[in-house]
Amino acid sequence: MIRNAEINQQFQLLAETDYKVFNEKLIPTNYEIRGIRMPALKKLAKELSREPEIETYLENAEFTTYEHVLLYGLVLGNLNKFRLETVFRYMDPLILRFDNWAHVDTLTSAFRVFKKYPEEVLEHFLPLKNDEGEFTKRFFVILLMCHYMDEKYIDRTLQQLSEVPQGQYYVDMAIAWTLSVGLVKFYDKTLSYLEQKTFSKFVHNKAIRKARESYRITPEIKELLNGMKIK
Repeated sequence: MIRNAEINQQFQLLAETDYKVFNEKLIPTNYEIRGIRMPALKKLAKELSREPEIETYLENAEFTTYEHVLLYGLVLGNLNKFRLETVFRYMDPLILRFDNWAHVDTLTSAFRVFKKYPEEVLEHFLPLKNDEGEFTKRFFVILLMCHYMDEKYIDRTLQQLSEVPQGQYYVDMAIAWTLSVGLVKFYDKTLSYLEQKTFSKFVHNKAIRKARESYRITPEIKELLNGMKIK
């Protein structure tokens, strides 16, 4: 059986003071940060995922630190054998625990099972688009960027992005980031949304700035984008 006490012992062994200080400056969170590097957390999550009583852990896990939340999400992301409904059952409460950008960005991309059921996943998480929580909405936006930025879904992704309520910093930054990826991968379609002034001045200009930082965009297009900034 996987015991929380054993996990905490592992955390003690893996914690690094210097990395804790580094993360505390980088990640605003109400959780205690222990200072455990991501490769070590991923290795521990992989080991836990092989345990036959893994659902006992998922049902009884503690969430007292920043790393506990990450570990839980990484373990859940490894369990491709689970039915999608089971993943949702454990994932939905986890999303409500996110209080920082790093939880969202790290874990949203970790769920490989989402690629197997794109329609069901999008329908399930669609209500988060209008959720009051800043990081639940950010989760929805990063979900679009990580799993729906392709030829099949780009039109729906851009439309959904335009419908996410703006005005919260970490939501706006996620929308801008996703738009910048859109400008790299689907320039014409994404450009049309910017030309329509669909997004706030902050999101619009930040998306352009991030896109202009990409080496995959030509100097000519970067200059064009620069001229589209809202004064």
